[in-house]
Amino acid sequence: MNAPMVEAKGVAKSYGALQVLKGLDLTVQRGEVTCLIGPSGSGKSTFLRCINHLEQHDSGVLRVEGELVGYELRHDKLYERSPKQICNQRANIGMVFQRFNLFQHLTVLENITIGQEKVKGVSEDAARRRARELLERVGLDAKEKSYPVQLSGGQQQRVAIARALAMEPKLMLFDEPTSALDPELVGEVLDVMRDLAKSGMTMIVVTHEMGFAREVANSVYFLDQGVIEESGPPAEVLGNPRTERLRSFLSKVL
Repeated sequence: MNAPMVEAKGVAKSYGALQVLKGLDLTVQRGEVTCLIGPSGSGKSTFLRCINHLEQHDSGVLRVEGELVGYELRHDKLYERSPKQICNQRANIGMVFQRFNLFQHLTVLENITIGQEKVKGVSEDAARRRARELLERVGLDAKEKSYPVQLSGGQQQRVAIARALAMEPKLMLFDEPTSALDPELVGEVLDVMRDLAKSGMTMIVVTHEMGFAREVANSVYFLDQGVIEESGPPAEVLGNPRTERLRSFLSKVL
């Protein structure tokens, strides 16, 4: 397929009278890393959640691999997809949240195998093999029998990344994956994400880690009050901001 991995045209989203997204246009090609930066409340996380239909966008067009997200076009009219169809779409999109969202009553290994078995129908043995490969990849192969409460925040987030990768997604979404971590634990999570980027995984990352964005991203989008104020290569956006609003934001986070 020649379609971009993600294509947004005029995507808007409101909660009552509050318009959170005001017509976003964004394109992410396969194998690219895109970072979304901006102040809290600018719409970054909402947009990320729209990509896998955890939130319904109100207007505009949002596609993943050329396919409409959450909707299908019939007789020139949009209809929301069935829950099963939406679940099938989400199975190709991995998402890592701020707060890990691990199942506390399951071991690390079980957290990674459950989705493979329940959603993808993978056998228990195959799911365990895949889980152990991924735990080794994120440096936690010795923790497979541990429970989330026995892990540090950084370790829990690495398990969450492994769990998302176990579903063999085409696209990974990261919603401020280091914001809930103590500063000394941030590096271990970013190292895993750097490795993913080098492997060619398409990633959209909401982050305040400007060093990571500068090093890894192909493009950076600066959002403010639901609008993309600036976008471009990281050296341009972070190194030579055009607007006073972005200069002010960077002065607080760099």
